[in-house]
Amino acid sequence: MRESVGIIGAGITGLATAYVLSSNYDVMIVARDQPGDMGLDWASPWAGAVFHPQRHADKSQQKMQRDCFKFYWEIANQDPSNGVKLYPMTEYFDDETKESDLWYRFLMPDYKVITSSALPPKIKLGTTYTTLAINPLVFLPWLKEKLIAKGVKFIRAKVKNIEEASSITKSKVIVNASGVGARILAGDEAVVPVRGQTMFGSEYTYVIPQTGSGGVIIGGIKSDRLDAEVDVSLKSDILRRVNRLTKGAFEGIDLNTVTDVLGFRPGRKGGLRVEREGDVIHAYGVEGAGYIYSFSVAEKVKQLLEEEQFKARL
Repeated sequence: MRESVGIIGAGITGLATAYVLSSNYDVMIVARDQPGDMGLDWASPWAGAVFHPQRHADKSQQKMQRDCFKFYWEIANQDPSNGVKLYPMTEYFDDETKESDLWYRFLMPDYKVITSSALPPKIKLGTTYTTLAINPLVFLPWLKEKLIAKGVKFIRAKVKNIEEASSITKSKVIVNASGVGARILAGDEAVVPVRGQTMFGSEYTYVIPQTGSGGVIIGGIKSDRLDAEVDVSLKSDILRRVNRLTKGAFEGIDLNTVTDVLGFRPGRKGGLRVEREGDVIHAYGVEGAGYIYSFSVAEKVKQLLEEEQFKARL
């Protein structure tokens, strides 16, 4: 009989963990929000979800990003219905970043440096490469269907503590992939929500196409604000910055007709936590990099599970 594992959270980290574990374990996910839900109380459906490698990463984090990229690359070339698609990426730097600082120049396909004469004003370095963009509104429901086919069960519930999740899932081992909820469930005061605002239809600016949605996400902003009101003044600022980088590609946009996207990323002072604490494995704290790390976080969770099983057999 296979061991059962309960997972708190049906965001990208929880779903990825279920995907990796389901080959060897009976998995049940308990979550208040699930794929298809559009509330602002969770981050996964609102992510821009372009695979933009994080530059400031140690060797272990770089490996996690490489492995996750390889996973997405494989499924992008297998099933066109999953919302994962290849796109050309252009990246600009207006600070003192050097090409040698970009560890991922050896990872991303078709990597090239843009000649200085072709750079926009005030930009000091530019690169192009092929990357992946993931449409969460397509990918999360697709992944849920795959998980159900693999025998993963979903329970909609808001749990107040780890013990309640264990009781609902009838599992001794619980994976805490609750994102911002980990502040309460793990008693981790380092967990903080990070407010992000974009529009659908140095500076932190991007344009990300959304496969299957007929539009792009342009942004963005990070903020310590915790309210859910759209900052109207930021819309003009976002559009100004995007137009500067795209040579006016969005100058005809009417700000009254775009869809505003506002969400709260699951941040954590000190960064990602993947750690076993008794029968609980914590997996949270990636902030806006959930899609970049998710399946590698899942592999680390599996490793922690198997290490404990190995010790028990000694």
